Amino acid sequence: MRKFLAALAVMVMALGSSLAMAQDNKEPLKIGYGGALLGNLASYGLSSFYGLEYVVLKANQSGGLLGRQIEIVREDDGCDPAMASSAAAKLAGAGIKTALGHTCSGATASALSAYNNGVLVISASATEVSLTETGDNPYFFRTIMRDDAQAVLQVEFVKKRGFKKVAILHDKGDYGKALADRAKAAFDEDKESGVEVVVFEGVTTGQVSYDAVVSKLKSSGAEALLWGGYYSDASKLVTQMRAKQVNTLVVGGDGLKNEGYVKMAGPAAEGTFATGPADISTAKNPPAAITEAIADHEKRHPGTEIGPYFFYSIAAAQALFSAIEKAGDPNDLEAIKKHLQEDTVETAMGPVRFDAKGDIIGSQAVMYEIKDGNFVEVEL
Repeated sequence: MRKFLAALAVMVMALGSSLAMAQDNKEPLKIGYGGALLGNLASYGLSSFYGLEYVVLKANQSGGLLGRQIEIVREDDGCDPAMASSAAAKLAGAGIKTALGHTCSGATASALSAYNNGVLVISASATEVSLTETGDNPYFFRTIMRDDAQAVLQVEFVKKRGFKKVAILHDKGDYGKALADRAKAAFDEDKESGVEVVVFEGVTTGQVSYDAVVSKLKSSGAEALLWGGYYSDASKLVTQMRAKQVNTLVVGGDGLKNEGYVKMAGPAAEGTFATGPADISTAKNPPAAITEAIADHEKRHPGTEIGPYFFYSIAAAQALFSAIEKAGDPNDLEAIKKHLQEDTVETAMGPVRFDAKGDIIGSQAVMYEIKDGNFVEVEL
């Protein structure tokens, strides 16, 4: 009997060791990330990547997801539609079924087309309305507010300031032009406000001189300029405006709310207004989850800004991981989608749930003004 019990003990120990080894040898669960990691708009993409990175590290410290360690497979899309299509093809080719991204709306649209509904994607930054509104992307979700919310806020801001002549410029991109179109349509429909759109046109992104459009702004008498596009072009435009004594008030969207704009435009950036997501990191008495995430980032990436989408990316990753865990299968997109739409998940930015279109419920745009080089939230 003793020999039998000893042999049984050895077998149990061997079985336990085998199970532990099997657990250790499980293939990592791969999560994709597509976004701008290099170039002018890398600060946006890195902001989202840092959020995903933080959640993955925390999850892996607690045993991973579905008993597997999580591995991020990332591809740079440069906020360029062609690059995004290539990045998406690489991620899908690597067997990715769920991903965070992409950064810019035009690149996101291109990536979603390349994924062809074979990958479930959550973005922390792509705001263009049609990404969810058309219904063409049933496996796309976002934790950021849509552009129609930003356009409404910009229009109300202009009207409350009493401006009567407005110029609207955009960079011809999916995000910038859509934002500009919505603002113009709102002014056109509201005849009682008396606001006249005196200039409406697209400009070529990346150009060095904006002399022609600056002259047009000056002669138009526009009191406010609504900019649809990103900060890299806006910084040059505004700098040249101020150099020519064109003091038109500038109002942009979240594409303008970036430290890069302040650095590139310098003193010319002062007094610029921009709509964007609420900055949770500056809230009074922030939750412990917020301060913990900031402290972790500062430790791992000293001297690096968390950027505007850090917490929106954390929320996206936390919601996605929760849905995967509840679905029980990282490849069952329908089950993951169901849990994203039906469950409320507690995240670093509060409770998160998505509607049937994939838009986050309850997210709002707020207005910021650049004062002494800082974005300060202001009331209308």
